[in-house]
Amino acid sequence: MTRPEDRRQLDPGDFRRERAYLADHCFATVPASGESRSKMVDQEAWESMMDLPTDVLLRTTESLGDMVSDMHDQWSGWIEVWPDEPAKAPFMFDATLDAADEFAAGPFIAACGWYRPAYAALRNALEGMTVAAGFAVRGDSTALAEWRAGTREAKFGNALDFLQADQRLSQIDARLGGDGLFRRKPPGILEEAYAHLCNYAHSRPGYTNVDAWQGSNGPVFIPKVFIQFWTDFCDTVALSYVLLAVGWSGATPPEAARPLFGWADQRWHGLGSAIESEFFPK
Repeated sequence: MTRPEDRRQLDPGDFRRERAYLADHCFATVPASGESRSKMVDQEAWESMMDLPTDVLLRTTESLGDMVSDMHDQWSGWIEVWPDEPAKAPFMFDATLDAADEFAAGPFIAACGWYRPAYAALRNALEGMTVAAGFAVRGDSTALAEWRAGTREAKFGNALDFLQADQRLSQIDARLGGDGLFRRKPPGILEEAYAHLCNYAHSRPGYTNVDAWQGSNGPVFIPKVFIQFWTDFCDTVALSYVLLAVGWSGATPPEAARPLFGWADQRWHGLGSAIESEFFPK
């Protein structure tokens, strides 16, 4: 357990000091309503679980709070433009909602210093959107239903093959030049981005929590790792908008998301702005 002298209290005016239950009226169904508090966690376990992540969260939000706010704004923009009912985008509706959850969870996990697990959220979002878009270009509603029911395994590579084989997307890749967006051999931008996220999701050497924490136990605040996560978050959101547009003609990114494409030029072989023009012409 930590001692009182091990803690540095926040300033009285800092809004981050507060921790409280939300009032019952905030919920349609109050979580655990009527449950007894007789199974309260013991203090030692609570502090062991919360002290380091809380320290990292406070340091992250005061040192790199602009990036935290940006990721929140990008999540908010995503939920504002998604299809508001399944019939409007039957292939993309569920995957878009799932991606929204990942775009909310990943930044919070990263802000608490659990960098590697946070990347799993980005990978999940990109994979789900790719699979859904792959079914969409084939018009395969049966495969989509089986995937959503858990009776069909849907792989990223197979979905990418479907996208690469689509005539319209193939023509876009030809206009983009280079390795394009959907190509596989050599890998295009989408496969490169997914492979990068998989390095973290699969805890490959150099991409583990201990690697991120520079050999320390943790979590601990490592600014450059959080900045890299923010960069990869932005790229994942931008690619997810493209995939949403592949599977739903009504997709239009909010103005707050448009700079993501131009900024990605340096990581997308100079093709970020061209990709925006292909899918979201102004």
